[in-house]
Amino acid sequence: MISVLLLLGVLILYSPVESKNLLEEINKRSIFSEVARIIQEDQLLALKVEKQAYTAFMPTNEAMMQYQGPKDSRLIQYHLVNLPYLVKEMPDELNTDLPGNPQVYVTRLPSGNPAIKGWEDYNYFINNAKIIDANYIAQGENQLRQVLHIVDQVIVPTVARSAANVTVAAGFINPDAQKLLLKPHFYGLVDYYDVSEFERRISALDLLDVFNISGKNTFFIPVNQALNDAMVMDQELIDKQVIHGHVVPGKVLFTRAVENQNEQYESLAFTDNLKVFVSMEEVSNTANENMTYYVKSNTVAGDVSHDKGTMLARIVKGNIPVTNGVVHLIDRPLMVVASNIVSYLQDGGQLNKFHHLIHEHYNDLLNKLFMEEELTLFAPSNEAFKFVNEERLNQLIANRDELRKLLELHVVKHRLTTDEIVNRSTREILQEETMSNRRKLYFAVNEPNALVPVVSLEGAGVNATITTPNIAAKNGVIHIIDRILGIPSQTVYEKLASDPMLSSTFFLSEQENWNERLKSKEESFTLFVPSNEAWSFIKRTMPSAYKKLFMGDFAYHVRYILERHMIVGKDLSLEELTALTNNSTRRDYKQERLNMTRGKIYFQAFVRKNFGESTGTNDTEVESDTDTASEYYVEWNGIKARVIRPDVECVNGVVHVIDQVLMLNRDVTVSGSAMPAVTGMATLIATFVTVAFARALHH
Repeated sequence: MISVLLLLGVLILYSPVESKNLLEEINKRSIFSEVARIIQEDQLLALKVEKQAYTAFMPTNEAMMQYQGPKDSRLIQYHLVNLPYLVKEMPDELNTDLPGNPQVYVTRLPSGNPAIKGWEDYNYFINNAKIIDANYIAQGENQLRQVLHIVDQVIVPTVARSAANVTVAAGFINPDAQKLLLKPHFYGLVDYYDVSEFERRISALDLLDVFNISGKNTFFIPVNQALNDAMVMDQELIDKQVIHGHVVPGKVLFTRAVENQNEQYESLAFTDNLKVFVSMEEVSNTANENMTYYVKSNTVAGDVSHDKGTMLARIVKGNIPVTNGVVHLIDRPLMVVASNIVSYLQDGGQLNKFHHLIHEHYNDLLNKLFMEEELTLFAPSNEAFKFVNEERLNQLIANRDELRKLLELHVVKHRLTTDEIVNRSTREILQEETMSNRRKLYFAVNEPNALVPVVSLEGAGVNATITTPNIAAKNGVIHIIDRILGIPSQTVYEKLASDPMLSSTFFLSEQENWNERLKSKEESFTLFVPSNEAWSFIKRTMPSAYKKLFMGDFAYHVRYILERHMIVGKDLSLEELTALTNNSTRRDYKQERLNMTRGKIYFQAFVRKNFGESTGTNDTEVESDTDTASEYYVEWNGIKARVIRPDVECVNGVVHVIDQVLMLNRDVTVSGSAMPAVTGMATLIATFVTVAFARALHH
């Protein structure tokens, strides 16, 4: 009986609640006082809300305060649908009570929440407004059902508001995208939001019908300023294919109602044998976490007149509902390469923090990004600044030379697209010189066969992922990344644990918790870390030793080898290591002996002649007054390991990745002891002592 009563209580608690009528339901809630006031000022509207069958999507007082447009009965009518629907019953389009019955669009996105009241397993959006509470049932005249839902934003209609003594033609009362283009001033699209230039270009190409297509579509329209900037060079840039690239057919995409920011939608340019995708994303760009929305066109298959690449535009006025979908006004045309790198940095969007850092503290770099050709900029987003050590960043800002090296680490002096990165990464470990002297970026590719492969890069110890690739500029390409390169946040331990190229060394270092010491921020370390490929070479050439090391029972031998690769108490960069060799008297290379935790090794800086000839240990010497170091090695017992990734910076040290393991087979010779086996003269002495001791016992 108790369980039955509990079940009955739950059903009562979460069943739709009935009230006398919709007007009373609104009036009794203080959160609707602004809506109630507008309704009461229009007697006819109040009577209809009281008596007729409606679905009402009512905005809260907070939502009404944020809305800056006209607050009148027409606004409320756009929130009333002339049939009653619970949220689960709503179709994709609903006709409103506004004259002409313009529709609103319903979007459902999985929420991941349980459906406690029967609907919360989905998020429901009415145009761009989200339903935050739902299914309050009332009764109108003759027991007509009425339903109230609460939304967090005002649902803004596209209403023609003409000047005095000007009559709006019937066809323009509820416009489609074409009507909006033809008479933008009817709908308040004036001054900065004027789109007449785009309309003129469309009309000249006889393409107005593109914006009259029926169904549910999304249209992106550049404002006049965007077109003026693009057409300074050549008006022909805005051609039929480009105009088609501004339309997503069959999809209504409101900014808040896009389920997956990584999802790309086919544009109308697919009908021109071009593969141009469109996607949308939201970006936090200010301290108060306001969101800015962007649209990206991604041309993955172009032609002679339309290059491959991404164009990024900011939505300056979004979510304008029309009878055939939704319109967003943007600050740049899609598909058109019309801006240089600096222009993108200056637009006040998701790169404004990086731009501010350059502009305020290293303006010379801005000049280079403006003047030089064929550059690639890896630009940290505003979000990337949340992950940086602020104290360390301020220290760098105070040191102009260090800040210069940090910022120039983000620039490669030729055009580098993700297509090239993906193609080259299948054949080699891809590394690229940066504008910062002798510092490189190292690339890795995940999901190389995906439509948009995931490309990551490492610079001076910081791993970043490209979040927006291939933004085409007139003088190069921009990739937006999610971290600031060159300001490490990981310990040596964390770096070994997270870097896929170093996973074999990390696995070995776990034995008997040898690597726990590498977590300490009270000590500093210099590690020459063998790459995974270096350990693969040991597996091929010393299979027995490799097996013993990796089976986990020979931790002492592992420690013995790893400590040969480590210096404790110093974090030596490549530049500092090279400086140690300045007193070397050799011609072919410079070297310096390093005291490791276990034994000694040599650091060697080989030189490359100014005309491109390298010299090595056995090459004929060619003298030059302009030799510069080009290859770096560590050497032990005749084993030369090349430094293939120098200066992987960590908060407590520096890692230099090498291509060989500094070990010999004898390091892992097992003779029943946990100690490394001794060889040569030491073995002879040990044998002599053992025999002498045995004879003494015998006598």
